[in-house]
Amino acid sequence: MLIFENIEQKLLNLLKFTGSPIKKFVSTGEIEENIDLVSSRKEQLSSIIKIIEENENFILPVIADVGVGKTHLFWALKHELYRYNVVYISLENVLRKFYYNTYSEFIESMGVEVLRSIVNRLCNKWGALERKFGFFHVADIEKVRKIAFEKWPSQFESKMAINDIIYAVTTHQLDPYKKVDAERWLLGELMDIRELSRLNLMHDLREKNNAFTMLKVLVENSMVNSVLFIDDFEKIISILKTKDEDSEEFFDPSWLYGNSSPEKYNAEKTLDKILQLHKIKGLRIIITLKSQEFYEEIKRKIEEKNNHLSFLLMKPVYLSNFIEQDIFLFYKSLLEDFFRDINYTEYFNNFKNSYFPLKESNLKFIFKQSKGNPREILKLLIKTFSKIILSKERFGKLIE
Repeated sequence: MLIFENIEQKLLNLLKFTGSPIKKFVSTGEIEENIDLVSSRKEQLSSIIKIIEENENFILPVIADVGVGKTHLFWALKHELYRYNVVYISLENVLRKFYYNTYSEFIESMGVEVLRSIVNRLCNKWGALERKFGFFHVADIEKVRKIAFEKWPSQFESKMAINDIIYAVTTHQLDPYKKVDAERWLLGELMDIRELSRLNLMHDLREKNNAFTMLKVLVENSMVNSVLFIDDFEKIISILKTKDEDSEEFFDPSWLYGNSSPEKYNAEKTLDKILQLHKIKGLRIIITLKSQEFYEEIKRKIEEKNNHLSFLLMKPVYLSNFIEQDIFLFYKSLLEDFFRDINYTEYFNNFKNSYFPLKESNLKFIFKQSKGNPREILKLLIKTFSKIILSKERFGKLIE
């Protein structure tokens, strides 16, 4: 008995030194999560994965209240769909320059090596492997560009964008003196007129046609399929639904934006751009919404803009709060992830079948207080561990 108490005290002392094992209660698309899904979510995850694997070019709404775990779902999908490019964007952050920001997120997710591989394969298709003369491999860059211009334009709408992309791709692969600058362009770095002129290009990827066309090239020529996870999608509807307040100003926005405010104008344009993504073959889109009302509004908006695109919007998936048994797995996953990170293997040997430092009754109480909302559960767990770590009261009495 004494040994067991010493093991428990050792864990408590460790927590007082390291701090709470639960550091945050808001999940983000930038910081990776490895916490296992609870039982009630696994079935929902499986249904979403089935939709992704059996369909192409769709918009799948995921409806969930605040704090239920929409972003955690993204990380679960990213871990399960390891053969896909699963890319996260928060709509609030990309309302302006939507195509450029989305392309940048794809590049960051896929990595520069994937981009180089795609560019290499495109050039090879256009005849870059043919020798210009002699024994050594020297490609005829003008001939390669001519073949590209013959094959590509029919697949794309903007001739100016195609011209820039063909020149950038062929320069990257076949002109060693300009390769670095061409790669900067392909990565979406901002370039001035002088730099663009050196590459014989008109615009960088801030130009919307360039960004959209390059995104299409990237997704359609990747070796794996792509999923775009758009969080906070209700933001666009919230902006469109707000009424413009009457105000006496020297500048009337309606001169430039009709009857809409600049925010509404940008929201309308962003929705148009998202619907344009259906032209990218194989791109699957998941959007998150806070309520059924937002879903109905999105559905109505799409029908207004283009009734032929209403087929894109699929039947929504609903994320509900945890059931009671979920909190036990969730809690254990949090602790195991923490002790694994600090390399404290004794936890797995000594507390594998225990909820220490909490009890089952504590977790049931937390579940009841939070009404099963994952974010509220995390808040209460953080508060509980702070008390355990900072309190000078005897542990046994404190935990009761």
